[in-house]
Amino acid sequence: MAIASPTIFAILLGVFAFYVINRLRSKSDGRPLPPGPKGIPILGNVNDMPKPGMLECHHWLQHKDLYGPISSVTILGQTFIIINDPKIAFELMKDRSAIHSSRPGQVFSGEMVGWRHATAMSPYTDSWKIHRKNITKIASSNVSVSVFDRIQEVEAAHFLLNLLDSPEDLFNHIRKEAGSVILKITYGYTTVAHGRDPFVDLAGKTMEQFAEATVPGKFMVDILPFLRYLPDWFPGTGFKKTARRMAVQLQQCTNQPYEFVKQQMRESQHKTSFLSQAIENIGSDADMEFIHKWTALSLYLGGADTTVSSIMTFFLAMNVFPEVQKKAQEELDRVIGGDRLPVSADRENLPYIEAIMKETHRWHLVLPMGFPHSSTEEDVYNGYRIPKGAILLPNNWWFTHDPAVYPDPMTFRPERHITTPTHKAEPDPRSYIFGYGRRICPGRYVADNALFITIAQSLAVFNIEKLVENGKTVEPEVKFEPGTISHPVPYRTSILPRSEKHRELIKRAEEMYPWEESDAKALEGIQW
Repeated sequence: MAIASPTIFAILLGVFAFYVINRLRSKSDGRPLPPGPKGIPILGNVNDMPKPGMLECHHWLQHKDLYGPISSVTILGQTFIIINDPKIAFELMKDRSAIHSSRPGQVFSGEMVGWRHATAMSPYTDSWKIHRKNITKIASSNVSVSVFDRIQEVEAAHFLLNLLDSPEDLFNHIRKEAGSVILKITYGYTTVAHGRDPFVDLAGKTMEQFAEATVPGKFMVDILPFLRYLPDWFPGTGFKKTARRMAVQLQQCTNQPYEFVKQQMRESQHKTSFLSQAIENIGSDADMEFIHKWTALSLYLGGADTTVSSIMTFFLAMNVFPEVQKKAQEELDRVIGGDRLPVSADRENLPYIEAIMKETHRWHLVLPMGFPHSSTEEDVYNGYRIPKGAILLPNNWWFTHDPAVYPDPMTFRPERHITTPTHKAEPDPRSYIFGYGRRICPGRYVADNALFITIAQSLAVFNIEKLVENGKTVEPEVKFEPGTISHPVPYRTSILPRSEKHRELIKRAEEMYPWEESDAKALEGIQW
């Protein structure tokens, strides 16, 4: 104990000094912060953050009844602004986006792991604008979206084939489908036809770590940066080992596919992709090479894991609300018939499938609290002070579950998105789920179509039902994981072809969309 005492004293002194510095930096003009729980001396609201295992959106929703639509907590001078009203979210992060479009500088995820270089977590700088321009070019133009559509249709058909062979492996098939589309576009990489793909698995694990690492306030080192310099033997520094492990995996996920593309280009074996075109255009500019490398990673990780979460949520909903599936299949049979699979061009003729897509977005959000925004200047809202450097947390989950806006919000009801003579369509949830202002997701159109195609083709040929084991129905648990990106907790389901005719339709898809030779072995041999 005597050995540790000087270190403990140094920590206490550091905490006090950090608190004083932050108090001095905070330029109070007499206006109060938004209301919130009373904290403890110096440490502030350290005990008022979300508890492990609880969805952050549910924790912060409690503030609405206690403190109103905008509230705050402060830990050692770092202020978090919690927004439980969509009007406030739009006013601050869209209408005032010039000063509320940055990202908080997180020591754990940003500095120690390295996520500060990724587009989604990059501060509002000139480098971020280049990232954004790159992604918009590939994900938002009509030509690019049409390319995505074609690749998505191919991989959705392969998804059906894999699901037919091993329906019990649903989650891995979902990850493979989502990953295959974006890997082809980004790196020109073809995944393994059957079974697990090494890069899809690597990226999936990396995104699990991202979801954990980027939760605002989860790691105390984000509030007390000097903690990263404590010796590893000191109690409570296990986060350092965790960060090192995450950093190595993130480096592999960033560098290995980049080197793969460069080697393929040297050997004139590459397929045209975002990265191959970028490499051809940048020459020997090391700064631009770095930016393109991270833009490519952001394209893959941002596009793949969010789609995975949405599709998992869709299959869960079909288990819990079987009447939705019946209505969808009636529409598909009437419009498409039973001789072909639906494609992107059918979308405008399938309003109920479109409504299922919207309801999947609404029923459980991929990003329940969105990505946090950070203020680059002092601001005032409704008499409340928003300090420079404040972290803004919009409760998007509440925006799509407010019963005054979406009646019976926990029920999966696609009809709510369709206007009829007796019902006006409820607000489009995509107004909230893809972000705000200058940080709105540039790949939102691609994400929509990926979800639409998978929903349409899956319901066209499969019956998705609750699993029956030993004569007993296995009820899936409707529960979702906490973290920046939220997935359903694992569940089991029965997925069988609707008929022998539908089984044959799935098998014929292999003729129309043949498998390509995988690049997995070439990737594994790359030194990064």
